[in-house]
Formats: sequence, C-alpha cells, structure tokens
Amino acid sequence: KRAEEQTQSLMKAKESFFAVMSHEMRTPLTACIGMAEVLRDTTSLDLRQTECVEAVISNGGSMLSLINDILDFSKLEADRLELEFAAFSLREVVEQAATTVQVKAEERGLQLVVRVSPEVPRQCVGDATRLKRVLLNLLSNAVKFTHEGTVSITCGPDVSGQCFVVEVEDTGIGVSEAGLARLFQPFTQADSSITRRYG
Repeated sequence: KRAEEQTQSLMKAKESFFAVMSHEMRTPLTACIGMAEVLRDTTSLDLRQTECVEAVISNGGSMLSLINDILDFSKLEADRLELEFAAFSLREVVEQAATTVQVKAEERGLQLVVRVSPEVPRQCVGDATRLKRVLLNLLSNAVKFTHEGTVSITCGPDVSGQCFVVEVEDTGIGVSEAGLARLFQPFTQADSSITRRYG
C-alpha cells in the first residue's frame, strides 16, 4: 500500500511539473507567434519575407503542439486525460491543419491537396484541439517523408453515413510490413536509419 501511495505521489508531482513547464513554455512561444502574425498582417512584406514569417508561425504552432502533447502524455499516464465535447467546424480544423504545413510542403516542391466533402456539416461535436493535433502530426510526417509528389487530406462520411473519416495520404516512402508490426510499440521507430536521413 505504501508503494502504491508513493507511486501516486510521484505521478501527481510529475503531472504538476509538466503542467507548470508547459505553461511557462507556452506563454513566450504564444507571444512570439502573435508578434509574427502582427508582422505578417500589418506590414508590407515581399514574397520571401512573407514566406519566412509564415515559417515562423507554422513552426511555432508545431512547437505548441509538441508542448501540449507532452502535457497530454502526463495526463494519460495519470489516467486524467479528459476529452472535450463542444461544437466545432470540422472543415475549418482540416483546413487549418493543412495550412500549417503548407509552407513546408511548398519548400519541398510537394502538392498539398485538401478535399472536404460537401456532406460534412457546418458543425460537429468533439475535441477540436486534439483532433487538429492528430491531423497536424499525420500531415507533418507525410510532408517530412515525401520526396516528391502529393500529400493529401480528405474528409467525408463513412459508409454508414453516421461518422466522418479524415484520411491523410502521401506518395512518400511508406512503412514496411515489419515496420507496421512495431508501429504502436512505445519508444520504437519503424526504421531509425530513415529517421536519421529525413530528420
């Protein structure tokens, strides 16, 4: 019993540490992103300068997502992660996630395709923040591991018509059968040599 209490105490301390750390990191990062957006929206920039500012905003958003992932991971360990159920625009979430990686895709010479079915309603109910984070992770990996061709994200109803499916596809290197078997194992990468090559 004492060991269990010590474990729970350590989990609470770790969760508290991650919460404070993420807050301290998010505050200045959010300010940097905000200033970059002001620079973009209120200043006459040439094309190259605009691309640079967009890259700052995009990568800042990716950093925020990573910080939030760390906090969510600590909550998952403590079995305290709660999903939100609120009205949101699924179309906007898909388009925003795509916009975040657009600059990187263009830098790599990739075509980024976004397809949202007209059957997708104006509002859905769910956790928009975490859905966007998942889509951003998928899109970022798709762009990162695609040499040439296309990265696409599509959204539409499933065969039952009761749910909506979002799919990310690319013309990249893919994952081998052996890699798929290890895909969801903790602290495992499908192929570390590929990660070293692509960053």
